[in-house]
Parts: sequence; structure tokens; C-alpha cells
Amino acid sequence: MAQLPVQVAAEPTDAERAQTECTSAIQADVTDVRGNLTLPTVGREWGSTLSWASSAPDVIATSGVVTRPANGAAAANVTLTATATLNGAVATCEYDVTVTPMPEEQVYERYLFASFHGGDDGGRNGEQIWLSASKGNDPFNWYETNYDEGTSVSDPILQNVTPPRGTTGLRDPSLIRSADGDRFYLLATDLKTYQDGQSWSYRQSRGSRNLVVYESDDLVNWSEPRFVEVEDEHAGNVWAPEAFYDPNLGQYIVFWSSNLYPDTDVANRNTSQISYNRVRIAMTRDFVTFTEPTSWINLDRSTGRQGWGMIDSTMIEADGKIYRLTKDENGFRVLLQSIDSWEDLYDTWGPEDTQPYVVNRNPITPLTENPNGWTMVGNPNGSSKWQIPGLNGGNLEGPLVFKDNVEDMYYVFIDYASGGGYVAWRSDSMEKPPNEWEYLGQSWCNTTGLSSNCTAQSTTSPYWSLPVSPRHGSVLPVTLEEWETVMSHYNSPVHVEASIVTQDGDAVDEDTWVNEVPELKVDWTDFNGTGLAPAWLRLVEGHNGGPRTVSPDVIRSGITQGMTLPVNAVEGTNWAQLEYRDASLGGDAVMLWTTDVAYKLDTTAPTVDASVDGSVLTVSATDPLPAGAAENSGLASCEYRVEDGAWADCAPTVTLPASATDRTVTVVATDRAGNETTVTTVVEGTGLDVTADVAMRCVVGKAVLTVRLGNESEVPVDVELSSSFGTRSFTAIGAGRDATHAFTTRAVSYPAGELELTVSAMVDGERVTQTLTEDYPAANCRR
Repeated sequence: MAQLPVQVAAEPTDAERAQTECTSAIQADVTDVRGNLTLPTVGREWGSTLSWASSAPDVIATSGVVTRPANGAAAANVTLTATATLNGAVATCEYDVTVTPMPEEQVYERYLFASFHGGDDGGRNGEQIWLSASKGNDPFNWYETNYDEGTSVSDPILQNVTPPRGTTGLRDPSLIRSADGDRFYLLATDLKTYQDGQSWSYRQSRGSRNLVVYESDDLVNWSEPRFVEVEDEHAGNVWAPEAFYDPNLGQYIVFWSSNLYPDTDVANRNTSQISYNRVRIAMTRDFVTFTEPTSWINLDRSTGRQGWGMIDSTMIEADGKIYRLTKDENGFRVLLQSIDSWEDLYDTWGPEDTQPYVVNRNPITPLTENPNGWTMVGNPNGSSKWQIPGLNGGNLEGPLVFKDNVEDMYYVFIDYASGGGYVAWRSDSMEKPPNEWEYLGQSWCNTTGLSSNCTAQSTTSPYWSLPVSPRHGSVLPVTLEEWETVMSHYNSPVHVEASIVTQDGDAVDEDTWVNEVPELKVDWTDFNGTGLAPAWLRLVEGHNGGPRTVSPDVIRSGITQGMTLPVNAVEGTNWAQLEYRDASLGGDAVMLWTTDVAYKLDTTAPTVDASVDGSVLTVSATDPLPAGAAENSGLASCEYRVEDGAWADCAPTVTLPASATDRTVTVVATDRAGNETTVTTVVEGTGLDVTADVAMRCVVGKAVLTVRLGNESEVPVDVELSSSFGTRSFTAIGAGRDATHAFTTRAVSYPAGELELTVSAMVDGERVTQTLTEDYPAANCRR
């Protein structure tokens, strides 16, 4: 038989190699650029030298740094020219790049929660990606999304089962927003444990070395997954990838956990004796091209050969610092560290990792070894950890951390893997040691199918729950528009909102005081367009820290938009929420509730006491505690005024200006609930201050009665002087002036008598008149 000639493909020439490395230099999509580009200087396969030129270096520099057009401007079109040189052969190529303008500045009003739903016991689709949406701006209440129409069964939004890809599993999703805010990346672990027949040691010695990357511009239209092999055959696994943006270097630091081995013979690796997990890092600008990984945390925490290391790191920036949470596999605890400078971000905790990689560093590497820029928050030995009260042990892992959209409050949710779901803590500062954070409780509420009860947090709290059966996930603050897009795209429950209104229908701000029993207003949004009202409503309430009460009455008819329901308010603090069902999701199968709304009731008016002593006004105002209430609203204001004058703030004592007439003083005290008390008192007038000095003299043997009037008032006065010897009128005696009159009696003597003075003046626009008397003695001019 004749042999056919064997054709051997010719080796590419240097020119062909240079051309190939030129045209494949940029791996990322260049039609919609929203961040810095990776412009390599060395070819990936044959090592061509690459140089770059830009038609618009102010938009795309030759370093790959991108300056996007301003929001509202047109997109920028830039030509990048690459030149590849290999052994004297030169190739050039051009890339037509479109740079998208910057987005508008955003305000975050909602949250999204990406998670998977269990491993060995999570079912065929458990290890896929679910997306849940917050109920309003509440980080403690969540909707499952992506329900099968007409059923109570929700589905993952991303899955690798059909068609099968990678290991067909997706775990530990990290959902992040790009540096400029208008692109999203979801990183996940390529791992499927359900019915794989393997041990955890096997999964850490011969597992996938890929991290999985999805991209989206709107959180509903996702790219096909990219499987990026970030580790070579020395690694036995790549777990829990996350990313964090470094604005100083314009790149993302991507980190994950891997066991490292001294050899690359994966097929013959001893799966019964694993190494230990390091936290590894690589850098990327585009989540397409990654740098070679290095060890970031390298601590063997084994006391023997257990294979304990450090895993599940996550980070947040707060108050000028960067905080890192990491699980210590020795003790299954989560630790908190911080750095003050971006320059310390890449500092390694532990010894430098070099080949051949060490599989065991017995004895245990203490947490205090190899100090670097990262400082433990709390005790350096790691004892300041997040711990469930009253529980010793328990496997806590997969921490997530985020800041409240409204308050200066931080939340840490940790996956209690050995106890059935997330547990939650919060703190007003990331600088507080973990053991000082407020423990909020565990929320493992099977709200679908099997159970109609939720005992989250405590018997005194409103209903709250994380998504059903979530495992190792991430929370992302989002805008209202982004949230509505998710709720509309993925079949989601009807969104019912409860709000507090007055009996007249006026809105009441959250957690404010009212002075009459309010009502609960009901509104809803049907993102799925079913046109159906909620199937039923039921009132859930709490009062003054007492037990949660669930109404026995269920409202099934007359449910309309904007309807109001009575509440059972008591004096003091109250909260209310509605439990409800969505008629489009299998009837009663899915337990739903609104976020709770808090209000405070105070119907008791302030107590006011006001009195006047002379010209001194004394005021006492208090807000009494309503019967049975733990607190009152407190005084909001206390004011007084004299007659119709200007209002002034109350003081314990006030000296009022003198006045000739009596005046009414009004005191009004108002508490923060709007209750008002008004009292009045009278300050007596001083009268018109006119004096009369009487003297007698003899003139040619006759008695003369002389009267000298003095006006000590602040206004001119008119005086009519009357005596048994006649009358005399004076007009407008000026303030501080005198007037004199002599009554000629034509008598040698006269008996003692009385003068009458009628005094009048205009005071504050009114005529004031008063009558005074002055005695005079008897007179005798006989010699």
C-alpha cells in the first residue's frame, strides 16, 4: 500500500508572528469602552515588542489610561495604532476604539443581593446565581426574583448547567460596579459539589483553576461567561473571587483563595493531603487580561496537617481607610483589618511565596507574624472576631460588607455555613472591633412553600429576612431605576408599600411623633403587569418594645390602591407592617411582607405654669410622660408675648418692661407631636406717675394753697386739678417737667381738705386716665 505524504504545517515567519501578536494585543471589547485599557508591551505568545500610538492621547493615552467624555457629550472615536517588532520583522495594525461618555452622578436608593443556594444539599440548580432585590431601601428585607410564572418557584438568573460549561456550577458570586458606575461585573467560583462524588480535599487539590466573569450594563442583559484560568497547575482550586478598584493605579485588584502545591502533576496529586489556602491577587483593567498572581495573605493556620489557611476576603472603603474582612480557617472566624494608605493595599501578610510552594508550615503561623501595612482592628491576636452570642464554634465564612444608603451605618452579613444561613451585624463605624458590633440575629426564613412562618431576629422585631437559603454572596447598592429594571425584567412579586398618614391623609415622615392615632396607607407596584391586587393583607404591629402582634383578621376583599387601614396605636413607640400574598405566585405559597414603618404617638399636651410678681414673669413648661409609655415627644418650643407683641423664647424668669396699664401675657408650649398648651396671666400696670406737692402761704393776711405737679411718667400728661377753691387744667405736661398753680382762698384760714387730680395721657395709642388724691392741711394766717 502506498503511503500518503505527511504534510507538516510550516512554522509561521517572524513577520506573521508579529502580525498575529499585533492584531490580538487588545483582548477587551473596543466598541464600548468605559474604563482603562490593557495595552501590552510584549506579545503573549512569541514575545514581540509592542509600542502604541493614539490619535487622541487626551482620551486614550499610550499607557491605556482612558479619560471619558463628560456626561451628555458625544462618544469619542479614537484610533490606536500598535507596532509589533520581532527579530527585525515589523507589523502594524489599528484598533478603532469608541469611548462612551461618563454617566450621570447616581444616588443609590435600593440594594441587590447576588448569592447561590447551597452546595451538597442545594439541589441540581443550587450552585447557580440567584439575584434578589431589596424591599424598598431596606437592607433587611428582600424579594426573590425570577419566579416561574404562576408558581412559587424561583430560578437562577445565571447558570452553567444548560448548556454545561466549566464544572457546571457557580458559587460565591461577587457583584461589583465599575469604577465609573455604569458597568457591572459578576465574579464567581467555578465549582459544582452536588452529586460530584468528591471530597473537599479533592476539590482543593484537583479543582478548577478558573474564575468566572460575567458583564452587564444594566443588570439584566449579561454576557456569556468568561472562564479565566488565573492559576497554573501548581494550584488546586480558585475560590471566592472578588475585585476592588484602586483609583491610584487605575486598576482592579482581583483576589481569591487557592491551595498551592510544589508540583504541576495534577492527575497524580494526593487528594487526601491538601496544602492550605492562600489569598492570591492579580490586577486587571478590563477583567479580560490579568497579571500573574501573587500571594497576598500567606498564613498556614494548621496545628498539624489540617490544610487550614485564610479564605473569603472582602473589602470596603470607609472614612479614608480600606477595611478587609477575611475568614481564618483555624476557628472558622472572620477577622477585620485596615490600612490608612492605598500604597499599603498590596502588602503581603505572611512570608513571601516562592517555588517550590510549601504545603505545610507546621507549627501554626500566628496572626501576629510578618507585620505589614494591614493592622488588625481590635486585638492583634484575632480574638476580636464576629461571634454569634452564646455560640462557641460554628463555621462562619463568606462575609459581605456594605454601607447603608441613608444612614452612617455599616452591615456585615456572614454565612453561618454549619447553622443554616446568614447572620447579621451592624455598626456606625468600621473602626469598631468586630466583637463590639451590634448583633442583629439570624434570618433563615423559609418563606416559600414549606413554611408560612418567619421568626427572624426576635419575637419583638418586625418580620425581616434575607433571600431564601442564600449562601456566600454580595450586596450591591443600586439606583431606583436599576432596581426597577431588575424587578420588571425578572418575574418578581408585587411590591407593596405601607406608609403612615394622618386621618386627613397627610403623609407622616418615618419615625416621627404624631398627636392623633394615624392610619396605614397601602400602595403597590405590579412590575409584571398582571393587573392583580395583592391576594390578601394582614396587619403586623409592635408597641413600646413589646412582642410582635399579628392580626387574626385577613383582608381579602376591597383591596384598592391608596386604601388606608386602622392601626392599634399606643402612647409611645410603634411600628407596623403588612403581611401579604401575591396572587400571581401560587396563591398563599410565598410569604411576603412590607418593610416596617415606625411612628410615635403622644396625645398628652405639655404642662405650663406662668405667674407674674411685679414685673417678673416666671414660666415653667414640661412635657409629661403619657400613661403606659416609655417616652414622650418632649418640648419642641415654649414662647411668650405681651399683648400682641413679638414672640420670644421662654426663660425661667423674665423681667418685663414697665407700663402704666395692665397687660396680658400669653405663654404657648408645644411638644414634638404637635400638642399645644396656652396659658395667660396679667402683669399689673404701674399707672401714670404724677406727684403733687402741696404748700400754704399767707399773702396779705390771706391763705394761699400752692400745688406743684411733677410728671415722672415717660409720656406727656394732661391734669385737671380740683379743690374746694376751684379747678385748674394743665395740658401736655412734658415727661420730667413740672407745673404749678396757686389757689387764692381770700380767707384768713381754712380747714384741712383733699385735692383731686384727674390725670390722662396717650399710652401705646390708647387714652389712659386715672384719678389721684392729695391731702392738704388746715391753714391759719391770723397773727
